[in-house]
Amino acid sequence: MGISTLTSALAGALLLAAPAAAETPSAEAFALIADHVAVDGGTVIENGLVLVDGGKILAVGPAADLQGTLADTIRVIEHEGWLTAGIVAANGTYGMVSGADDSTRAFLGDLELRDGFDPDDSSLAKATGAGVTSFGLTSGRGNVAGGTGAVVKTSGGTMLNESSHLALCLAPPALRGNRFPTSYAGAVHAVEARFTEGQGAFGKVVAGELGLEVAVSARHEIRRALDLLKRTGLKATLRGADRAGDFAPELAEAGHAVALSPLGMGTSPWRYESITALVEAGVPFAFGLADTGSGADCLRFGAALAAREGIDRGALWNSLTASPAAMLGVSGRVGRVAAGLDADLVLWSGDPLELTTTLEAVYVDGAQVEATEGDAK
Repeated sequence: MGISTLTSALAGALLLAAPAAAETPSAEAFALIADHVAVDGGTVIENGLVLVDGGKILAVGPAADLQGTLADTIRVIEHEGWLTAGIVAANGTYGMVSGADDSTRAFLGDLELRDGFDPDDSSLAKATGAGVTSFGLTSGRGNVAGGTGAVVKTSGGTMLNESSHLALCLAPPALRGNRFPTSYAGAVHAVEARFTEGQGAFGKVVAGELGLEVAVSARHEIRRALDLLKRTGLKATLRGADRAGDFAPELAEAGHAVALSPLGMGTSPWRYESITALVEAGVPFAFGLADTGSGADCLRFGAALAAREGIDRGALWNSLTASPAAMLGVSGRVGRVAAGLDADLVLWSGDPLELTTTLEAVYVDGAQVEATEGDAK
């Protein structure tokens, strides 16, 4: 994956040595040993061990260092392949069954999207089957302010954050001739006025209590969004900003992030060039599902295509895991294979950024989920 490999001594020091006495594993604890454990996009442990207990990762390190410290009663599962964190989609509308489709109002800022979320919706199981274990629940593009999003898991209905971000759209689907605003200028003015007033969800964004997602598409939409954010002094994730590479230095300086649409076969070369510019500028980026009709498996598939084009593999793996977790404010729970985080793990037949690799098992909160990669298609 183009990722550094830890030596046994260094891994034991950086990750976790033997479990401390206060963290004695319970009778339900188990260990996973894999040929490769990808901690994140920067670190892979060869012949690594992950100790899971109570839905959490208790220890991570080289099997040679940790295995001898485990009690004989702990179940050990050996895997000939790769173990990674579960994929985190930067955005998605899976499980949304009601409450976010009011076409008569442009501003639904105080709508809580979690109220229309069905954790038993069949689309969630399909996402889990593609290795996607959590995502940013967001709105469509039909409203200038589509509501307050959440961060949810695709299995079990766990909400990592019930109110994570305000979802805005400054793109054509939110602009309609039969309601205000009817133009980009009108939408930007109305949004800026609400931030100035500081009421409701807009006030929470200004106060730093909510994140901000701004859906855009074309280059001129990105330009308007960046100008608005500069005037208001706010940071945001630009959703669907596939041309963001044209603004990479400006994005990096302002501290914005980008949630791109997935890549696929026949993707134009400029998409890869744009991602390369983001990587070189150090702009955090991820991929989302809210604006695609493809299955959740398109996330890993698209990243594998980008890797084949020579884009940094560590940055690409982070774009599926650690980066979206940070964007969504849940990096203390998911996005890496590290002690103390949720045991949302995926077992792959090989390097997950290879097109020929297949998914073999998914764990959410330490429990294996009955899902196969084929379910996601």
